[in-house]
Amino acid sequence: MYFPGWRTFWWRYIAGPGAVVVFAALIALLIPALSAHEGHGRHGRWTATNILCGHNGCNEVGTFLSADGGDRRTRISMFADPHLAIGQAAPAVDTGGDEVYPPGGGDAWWHDLIGVSAAGLAVAAWLWAFPIRVLRRRRLRQQPDVAVA
Repeated sequence: MYFPGWRTFWWRYIAGPGAVVVFAALIALLIPALSAHEGHGRHGRWTATNILCGHNGCNEVGTFLSADGGDRRTRISMFADPHLAIGQAAPAVDTGGDEVYPPGGGDAWWHDLIGVSAAGLAVAAWLWAFPIRVLRRRRLRQQPDVAVA
């Protein structure tokens, strides 16, 4: 089904706002990954306890225990899936996000930074193409004509 202006509608009301949502979600992923890369967080060990398989493949899930024993998180995955057998452990850093990271953060921060940059460019293009440009046009149309005598 074709209707005039579908491209404009798609860009203004679906792609642009979608890019804003993706940008915000990627920022939320970037913060803990960057924190782990910079060495922040609680150091400890991640032990593989289970392998969960779904339509996207299999992921190892495990338990994180900080070195001082004060931080214990269960059913958490480790970024970069270390491929350990159940019961094996690897050093990890917990920054409070959805997963723990290898010491140094691995390359999660780099992947997330690329995504944030791409989504940021899409948001900037949408902001320029729709809200800013449309509001400028409206403001110019609403200005009264000044008669020159």
